[in-house]
Amino acid sequence: MLEAKGLSFGYDKKPILKDISFSASRGQVISLIGPNGSGKSTLLRCLCGLLPTGKETVRILDKPLGRYSSRELSRVIAFLPQMQERVSSISVYELVGMGRAPYHRSGWFLDGEDHRKIRWAIGYMGLDSLVNRPIDMLSGGERQRAWIAMVLAQDTPIILLDEPVTYMDLKFQWDLLTVLRDLRNSFQKTVISVFHDINHALEISDRVYLLKDGRIHSTGTSDQVITERSILEVFDIGTHVCRFKKCRRPVVVPCG
Repeated sequence: MLEAKGLSFGYDKKPILKDISFSASRGQVISLIGPNGSGKSTLLRCLCGLLPTGKETVRILDKPLGRYSSRELSRVIAFLPQMQERVSSISVYELVGMGRAPYHRSGWFLDGEDHRKIRWAIGYMGLDSLVNRPIDMLSGGERQRAWIAMVLAQDTPIILLDEPVTYMDLKFQWDLLTVLRDLRNSFQKTVISVFHDINHALEISDRVYLLKDGRIHSTGTSDQVITERSILEVFDIGTHVCRFKKCRRPVVVPCG
C-alpha cells in the first residue's frame, strides 16, 4: 500500500531523517512515536509528498510518489497536520466540503455524491448538531473533529494524522481511537498516525515505529516495541509497563 526505502531528509544540510525504511499494508493502523524532534512529523510529510524525497524513495499503491500528479495523489492519500490553518466565516459543512476538492477540476459545485460523503463524515464524527456552526465559534476539540471529518470526506485509502487527539478531552480522545479502529475494520483504511501519548499507540496499533534522532530505533507490534528498556533508551525516562486484570492492553506509567 505504502512503502519507503532509504528515505533521508534534512533542512539546510542538517539531517532530520536518516535512511528510513517504512511500509504500511492495507487495513492497518500504524503509530509513529518518539521524543519531540525525532522526525515523526517530517516523516509523515515525506510520505505524502509535502517534502521532497528521491523519485523512487516512496511508493504508493506500487507507484513512485513522483509519478503522481497533485490531484491524483490527493485521491489516494490524505494528511491532517498537527496545526491547521485558521479559517473563519465558514460553517462546519463548508469546511468538511473542502475535502471533496480533489474530485473537482474547477469551482466548488458539489454533486449528490459529494453531499453524501460530506453528510457521512459529519455524522461519523458526531458533528450533526454543529453542521451550520461557524468554525471559529467551536471549541478546540470540536474544531479538531471537524478537520478530521474533512479528511474523511476526502475518501482516500490512506490517511495520515499528526497528533490527531490534540485539543480533545479524555472522552473524545478515546472516541477518536474507536473511530480509527473502525476505519480499519469496517472500511479497510490504512491509518498512519503520530501519537504523543504512548498509551494511545498501545491501544490501537497493528504496528509501531519508534523513532530516535531521525532513525527508526525499533519497529514491530506494540508489545515488541513499547518496552521499559526501549522507552528508557529513547525517551530517557524510567517507566513501568503495567498489566492489570481490568485492562486488555498494557499501560505505560512513568516511574515515580
